[in-house]
Amino acid sequence: MRGFNRLSIQSKLMTMLLAVSIGSIGVIAYVGYLSGRDAIRSGVVKQLRGLRSSKASQIESYFRDLRSELEVLSSTPSTIAAMGEMATAFSSVLEDVETVDAAQSNQLRQFYNNEFAPRLAENTGSAVNADTFLPASTLSRYLQHEYLVKNPNPVGEKQKLDNAGDETSYSTFHVRYHPIFKKVLDEFGYYDLFLIDNNANIVYSVFKEVDFATSLAIGPYARSALAEVYKEAQKQNSGYIAIADFSFYQPSYGEPAAFMATPIYRGTELLGVMAIQVPVNEINSVMTEEGNWEEDGLGETGETFLVGSDKLMRSDSRLLIEAPEEYLETVDEDVPADAIARIQALGTSVLNQPANGDAVEQAFAGQSGIADNVESYLGRQVISAYAPLDIRGVDWAIISEIDQSEIFQPITTFAQRVLIAATGLVFVITLLSLWLAKAFLKPVNLLGEGFRRLSSGHKEVTVPVLAGDELGELAKSFNHMVKKNRKTRELVFQKTQETEALLLNMFPDSVAKRLKRGIQSIADEAESVTVLFANILNFQKLTEELKPQKAIEILNEVVSALDESTSTHGIEKIKTTGSEYLAVSGLSVARLDHSKRILDFAVEAIRLVGQVNRERQVDLKLRIGIHTGSVMAGTVGRQRLIYDVWGDTVVVAHHVQSAASADSIFVSKAVANNLVDIYELEPEGEIDARRGEKISIFRVRI
Repeated sequence: MRGFNRLSIQSKLMTMLLAVSIGSIGVIAYVGYLSGRDAIRSGVVKQLRGLRSSKASQIESYFRDLRSELEVLSSTPSTIAAMGEMATAFSSVLEDVETVDAAQSNQLRQFYNNEFAPRLAENTGSAVNADTFLPASTLSRYLQHEYLVKNPNPVGEKQKLDNAGDETSYSTFHVRYHPIFKKVLDEFGYYDLFLIDNNANIVYSVFKEVDFATSLAIGPYARSALAEVYKEAQKQNSGYIAIADFSFYQPSYGEPAAFMATPIYRGTELLGVMAIQVPVNEINSVMTEEGNWEEDGLGETGETFLVGSDKLMRSDSRLLIEAPEEYLETVDEDVPADAIARIQALGTSVLNQPANGDAVEQAFAGQSGIADNVESYLGRQVISAYAPLDIRGVDWAIISEIDQSEIFQPITTFAQRVLIAATGLVFVITLLSLWLAKAFLKPVNLLGEGFRRLSSGHKEVTVPVLAGDELGELAKSFNHMVKKNRKTRELVFQKTQETEALLLNMFPDSVAKRLKRGIQSIADEAESVTVLFANILNFQKLTEELKPQKAIEILNEVVSALDESTSTHGIEKIKTTGSEYLAVSGLSVARLDHSKRILDFAVEAIRLVGQVNRERQVDLKLRIGIHTGSVMAGTVGRQRLIYDVWGDTVVVAHHVQSAASADSIFVSKAVANNLVDIYELEPEGEIDARRGEKISIFRVRI
């Protein structure tokens, strides 16, 4: 800059003339370059948008079809019959056979040690203790021995066995239904299909992997994605479809697996849950068009892939399919070593390959569009078309992209020829101009980089102050803004977390969600619900015998156990007043079996109080009253908001509770009529319930 200022006027004038001349040539060349570039980009963008929309439509349609298939399949008479009969036969297997002898147990252990554990260890890259996965129950061991160990077919083909030949009622029903479900698996292309009873036992599977005949309530698969969809589906009404996103599934030797499940009802009776394991290869087939990327207009480097909310791929990388060795070399530095090992073992980038970047972030922000000059998961500069997917139950985005180097190759060749044709003077002046521009724009570039890093999620961003002019002041202002925003963001996040935690502690989940959306006045009315009043007896005596803090600690333990049980049984706790506990079933979510759920909870509640008595060596009793009918519910108050229920049903339930004896469950006649075929009830006379009306009450035998 100092040398330029020392030039004479003539030198400056000549410099300006040369600059104008060279600039004219440059403008003409540049306009031609931009026109060609824009034309090429426009065509590619149109192609990417069309391909992204097409693939998104296919994937969304595929999952809608899966939901429809599962809904129809679960409601067919043969499936309903199979669920009931297989569950019954499963529970009676040990009545047909004596036990599992030592030889059978050893053979099953050898199967896990020699077949399952080595393959799982190879795929996951971690040591596997086979005994961790070995079923604990005699029933599970027997069925796995008959259908896995004695099965003459190799691993991966165990589904070919229809009859174990052990003459049990289970094998009788297996022979009847297995060919049907095997045909369903082949026709619809599922990886596997499961029938799971109400006790979380996998009573049947088509493919016969090591999850067959095991429990989803306890054991190694209790926290699996299959257990997740089972628990969700079991709480819902007929026709509901639960879905779990892809995760590594150990029974499938650590391969990625997604699951969908739906409850199976016979009338209003829940028989169990049907689940399917969604195949990865079907999704890959849609995304790759069976490997025909170039026919789709994606050239040599383009591809379309899926990304989950964890920013990991849900479909395979094109480069991994076409050139595995090149793929591993390309991603070696960016992907963790354990993920690389899984990719090599499993041959898939699903759940192993991170896919970050601006396009992915925008898609998960709910936006659709085009991102220019962004970095792909392979570290290449690409043009990306992105959009969120509309698939209920999973949060996925779809990305269609192609390398910019391939897109602009023709225009790049044109630019190279222009540069070759330019004279040495133009080359020198161009270099000088570039140097001047770079020197002048360096503070701006640094500031722009700071904004980009800030927008991509970096919190500690500062830019150097290179001068004392306006740009320097702007850099100072930027640094001050970042510091202030960071403090504000931390404070907002802290307050938000505190507010959400407080809402969830004070209100039922459904009410808390509405309050978070800003709904202050909530009023609900339900025509058919079941209300439970429970009174914890002897608590006053406990406060006299123990220190207040110890007594309150025991009461909190009882209430916490009851709260956890309400979640398990799908009912809602309304409030705790002193030693009284109020809960409702069928209020936020309409349920056909609300009376049964409440009574199941009541039986469990007495058991839980008994457990606390044994552990704490106290003598608390529980007195429970239940009535069914209509209620009103809503929030009242402004400064101290509460959620409560009102109506004659609540009053009657309280009177029934007052009439009950210690460690007993009393129900009104309305409840007894609903559950007379399920629970054994004893008449206990009549009580004055409301306005002089007498109602009959019954004791539940437990």
